[in-house]
Amino acid sequence: MSKDLVFEEKLDIRGLDCPVPILRTKSMLARMTSGDHLNIIANDQQFIKEIHMLSSQLGHTILEEETEGEILSFVIQKK
Repeated sequence: MSKDLVFEEKLDIRGLDCPVPILRTKSMLARMTSGDHLNIIANDQQFIKEIHMLSSQLGHTILEEETEGEILSFVIQKK
């Protein structure tokens, strides 16, 4: 992850199964201001597909995406 980014919000959804991770992500993004960055940590592999679909549908930008073992990390910029 980039050390230069400032995260307005962080969301740790490890241990949660579909559809809870994407629902919590969508809820968090709804409360954020346009341009804010959300750092997400997850471990549900289905979340990868879901976060890409959500970002595409709502116009948010995935700035960073990393996988380290079972841990998934994303940085999303809200539209």
